[in-house]
Amino acid sequence: MQQNLVILLADQDQERMCSKEPIALHSLCGRTVFDWVMRHFADWPEPPVALLGYGADKIRAYYGERLRYIEHESLFGTIGTLLHASELIGKTQGRVIVVAGNLPMLKKQSIDMLVNITAEAASLATVQDADTQRAEDIGAYSFDAKFLFELLTELKESFNTITLEKFVAQLKQIKSGIEQIPVSYRESLSVTDRAALSACARELRREINIRHMFAGVTMIDPDNTYIDDTVRIGRDCTIYPGVVLEGETVLGEDCVLYPSCRLSNSRFGSGMLAQGVVANDAVVGDNVTLGPYVHLRPNTNIADNCKIGNYIEVKNSNVGEGTKLPHLSYIGDADFGRRVNVGCGSVCVNYDGQKKHRTTIGDDAFIGCNTSLVAPVSVGEGAYTAAGSVITQDVPPNSLALGRARQVNKPGYVEKLREKRK
Repeated sequence: MQQNLVILLADQDQERMCSKEPIALHSLCGRTVFDWVMRHFADWPEPPVALLGYGADKIRAYYGERLRYIEHESLFGTIGTLLHASELIGKTQGRVIVVAGNLPMLKKQSIDMLVNITAEAASLATVQDADTQRAEDIGAYSFDAKFLFELLTELKESFNTITLEKFVAQLKQIKSGIEQIPVSYRESLSVTDRAALSACARELRREINIRHMFAGVTMIDPDNTYIDDTVRIGRDCTIYPGVVLEGETVLGEDCVLYPSCRLSNSRFGSGMLAQGVVANDAVVGDNVTLGPYVHLRPNTNIADNCKIGNYIEVKNSNVGEGTKLPHLSYIGDADFGRRVNVGCGSVCVNYDGQKKHRTTIGDDAFIGCNTSLVAPVSVGEGAYTAAGSVITQDVPPNSLALGRARQVNKPGYVEKLREKRK
């Protein structure tokens, strides 16, 4: 039989949020609002119970078995909702911890104090109002399970429309054994609308950036650097303002990220230099230069010591060690070997209108400027393609492929054309 029960409230009023999504699922520095609350209970033996309201189906779909669920009608107050959890509360021999799911700033230390309290009836987290010197509840409570179960059983008919806040206010008046746990004003910030979401994000970003700077990362302007909580960064990296690092992105050591880089769910080795790079679900090796103006799309793998220059897009492709894509190229559904040089304006023609096809380039090949590689096609090791070629057939190793139309000059043509226009 469990010792403590955690109940997380995911039934906040959505009106001020003006959103199709429940507050619990709004993104906040790489995690959902609800994730920030749930992290304090990750190592508990039993998953928390989520009391659901608006957007219940979306929350169930997102969290699956990570939570247990109780859904209630929107007209019921929180205490009425707790009636649905009365069976679990009755089986609990320790305490019932009730936390609003829109309190992402609440610290683990405060949760631990609520869990370990020995108050006869209840304890509640409060923040001190500097103007009124009045302690205000912030939506985090701890109840003695036996006390709460008996009270719910006794008064269940009248509690269907009473909010938890009103219940606690009444409890303070009629019951001794109420203990208050002081928390900082910062911890009391709750997500009730978009402005509050932004305020929480600002506080969390500052905390995240300070953590990385203490770990050896240089930030030119931390207030304008946007890093998700899930990102990992190696020592001696330098990050300029306007950089956005999202999701499960990982940076090795000694990387330099100049402004306008947005890296999402991607892995980068050490010694990378990036300017104006957008990367999604890509993997990049060591000592790679990217940009300015590079787009790495999903399933891109760039090996060590590559140069990916300006105005390059790479998608679903493997680029071998030491290969250079200097400028103005599209590399899609391709496998490039080592030390390949790709001339300006070259593209992989990978789509025939129905299916995508792959292009294969061998080691040490040279792709001339403005070459169109019409897939499926391969260029062998050490082979060359002439500038302006359309390559539709495989090129043997160490061969030169020319796929141009023959040039024809017509002397005097322009003068005759001008005469016709008069």
